[in-house]
Amino acid sequence: MNKRRVNSITYGALLSALLGVFLLFNRQTGGLFDAYMLWIIPLPVIVYCLKFDVKQGMIMGVAMALLSFIVATPMTAFYVASSIVAGLIYADGLKKEKSSMQLILSVILISMFITVVTMIIFAKFFGYSLTADIDYTRNSVQMMIEAMAKALGPEVLENPLLKLMLSRNFLLYIIVLSSLLTSILEGILVHLLAILILRRLKMPGPKVRPLSEIKAPWYIKRFVIVSFALMILNGFNIPFINQYSEIIMGLLPVAYIFCGFFAYLLALTWINLRIPGRNSRILLVFVVMFLLMFAPPVIMVAGMMDMFTNTRDRILRGIRYEQNR
Repeated sequence: MNKRRVNSITYGALLSALLGVFLLFNRQTGGLFDAYMLWIIPLPVIVYCLKFDVKQGMIMGVAMALLSFIVATPMTAFYVASSIVAGLIYADGLKKEKSSMQLILSVILISMFITVVTMIIFAKFFGYSLTADIDYTRNSVQMMIEAMAKALGPEVLENPLLKLMLSRNFLLYIIVLSSLLTSILEGILVHLLAILILRRLKMPGPKVRPLSEIKAPWYIKRFVIVSFALMILNGFNIPFINQYSEIIMGLLPVAYIFCGFFAYLLALTWINLRIPGRNSRILLVFVVMFLLMFAPPVIMVAGMMDMFTNTRDRILRGIRYEQNR
């Protein structure tokens, strides 16, 4: 048995043992980390597959999955097994030099599969009820509206937007949309963490596109423009537009997230040009995150500036000019 084979067995056994300890701790905390399995488990699997081989990673993955069925609950074991598959697919894509979009998409699909299984196919087994979730959300919104009515007057209850928020179809759409967005964010997070860890370990990782090459494609631009235009028209109580209010209200969060992403790219580019200090940059990142949560108009304007103008290109040209001086 050669040294590489011995190392693969040793590393595989070590990772399996660490997973066992983590799962025991997770069980003692009542499944506290179940929701974060897809962020944690794929990373050591990816590193192991790149260090040795994807086939060796599959053997280790089977061992880890069997261990999870022994020391964890069936729900946690399902999350672990799915996360291992996500790590194996991601590592295989890295070996085949797939693009970053394909790597992220592979994790998103696994996350969506987990969501469909836990929320729809085997919802009762996992203790989830979509109807109860909708009722709980509706009751929470109802309590919020009643509190607003006490503070601002009963005429608030006649607001068509608030009535729309109590619609079961609208709440179902919001739950489905939030699950989809969660899957997208998980895919991006795993990708970013993989880049960070692989760089620290000096291992080959996915190719990172420079800021100058990340542009909003035409379909995202049209989606944002149409969404905000429909939002404005919906405010004029046009009957033809108002009958699609539920759909319009569901599109707006997606459009806002797109604006937030490109606003962040614009802010990050400006930070690199204007603020040389590392601590100042970190502070400004927190400012941008604050605006993202509490100042939507600022984010919308900044995002649309980046998507529909060449502001970021001019900033990048300024950075290159400063570097060449």
